[in-house]
Amino acid sequence: MKQILKRTLTSLAVAAAVAAAPVANATNGYFKIGYGSKNRGMAGAGMAYGQDSLAPAINPAALSGMGNRWDAGVEIFNPQREGGVDATGMATPDFDGPGAAQALSGMNSSANSGATIFAIPNFGVSMDMGGGMTVGLAVVANGGMNTRYNTNIYTNAFAPVIGDSSSSTFMPGPSGFAGGLEIGGLDGVPLNGDEYSAATLDPNLASLYMNPNTNPSLGVNLSQLLITPTIAYQLSENHSVGFSPVIGYQRFRAYGLGLFQAFSSNPTKVTNNGDDDAWGFGARIGYQGTFGMVSIGASYTSKIYMSEFSKYKGLFAEEGDFDIPSTYGVGISIAPTSSLTIAADVTRINYSDTASINNDGPTADQFFGAFTGALVGDSSFVSNPLGTDNGWGFGWDDVTVYKVGVNYAYNSQWTFRGGYNYAESPYDDDQVLFNVLAPGLVEKHVTAGFTYSPSADSEITVTYMHAFRNKQSFTFTGSNGQSYSVDNAMQQNAIEISYGARF
Repeated sequence: MKQILKRTLTSLAVAAAVAAAPVANATNGYFKIGYGSKNRGMAGAGMAYGQDSLAPAINPAALSGMGNRWDAGVEIFNPQREGGVDATGMATPDFDGPGAAQALSGMNSSANSGATIFAIPNFGVSMDMGGGMTVGLAVVANGGMNTRYNTNIYTNAFAPVIGDSSSSTFMPGPSGFAGGLEIGGLDGVPLNGDEYSAATLDPNLASLYMNPNTNPSLGVNLSQLLITPTIAYQLSENHSVGFSPVIGYQRFRAYGLGLFQAFSSNPTKVTNNGDDDAWGFGARIGYQGTFGMVSIGASYTSKIYMSEFSKYKGLFAEEGDFDIPSTYGVGISIAPTSSLTIAADVTRINYSDTASINNDGPTADQFFGAFTGALVGDSSFVSNPLGTDNGWGFGWDDVTVYKVGVNYAYNSQWTFRGGYNYAESPYDDDQVLFNVLAPGLVEKHVTAGFTYSPSADSEITVTYMHAFRNKQSFTFTGSNGQSYSVDNAMQQNAIEISYGARF
């Protein structure tokens, strides 16, 4: 027992260290579709059908009767993310005719994200304690968001139309939006009720043009690890319950968001502050019952209350708060023969639990207002400053996930699986601006896999997943006639390999 515990703690430390590295898991929003190679082979359907010691990551009651075993695996994850901003609809006239100033417009900037290969570990162990009690530990990467654009899409698109005042030296002025603010309008259309002097505009222009956080690259990385010690108890031959305290760990960094620092309640805590981490706690409960060839399961995971990202309290709402949303679900499995099992789950991810994720991003008029505030140095133009309770976020809604999977035991050595997983994109088209950083919009997933058992006490499982490409686009048009278009797209491939052994 001591040796088992020692190996468990060692594996936990290794898994935590690896999971702290960059991770990208935008599948059902940013949650993984399932946990463990067997479960993922069935597209995550496992609420009523636990297959290994990672079952508590879905339903702690499914650990009951699992016996003494351990499982360890690694997923090789290949997301392909695309983002683009076309700001050519943001244009200003030539204010001084034949003079040095010129007409300006935004640019069209798009890129594919780098960082397309990730190794994501998992580990689990279960032990039969007798008397109907099973205890275990599962360590899984819950999910994450990652983009790494080698070009700064936001800066390239929006910066060219910022312009200059009549007295500054960055480019001939009055030009662009700054020139429009100095003369009080764009081609006769007022930007607001006031004109702003060059003396007011120049220091703010300098802070924008000289800001090192606007180039050369753009991206974020969020990785989450869940540690779930579990107790499962068999109430009777056919009914079990389970409980898991959930320990959460997450790490985050952002870079290249210099253009948005002026949109924040705390501009120095928005971007380029390196890695920050947070710990938190929640709980998971579950039930599983068997009625002949039919089993049912249900599980609820509370919101995991995380400590704040203090280095990014000017970016995320509620001063850097980024709790992990609650989830709940029900499932059914049917075993019409001893070799065939069909399982289906319906789960709900409550992204509305977390303001940083759920709060809407800016409308066109709100964005142009914040743009004006950045140029004139007046934060009152920012309707929902980043970092505040109502600060702009990613606009993600709650999602319902549908999972169905098949498990077929061909013989004592070979088992085959397949599955389908579907959930709508968590955000509407009008939320694509900030989701250039987090395009968690894939909806349809197919999976296939197998387990090979070289002996009665050991097995090797391989699973493949493909998430079909999805794209969302939107044109933001302000009441001033200015516009910009944004698009997000993603597709994914993954292969997971694990080893399991009974002891």
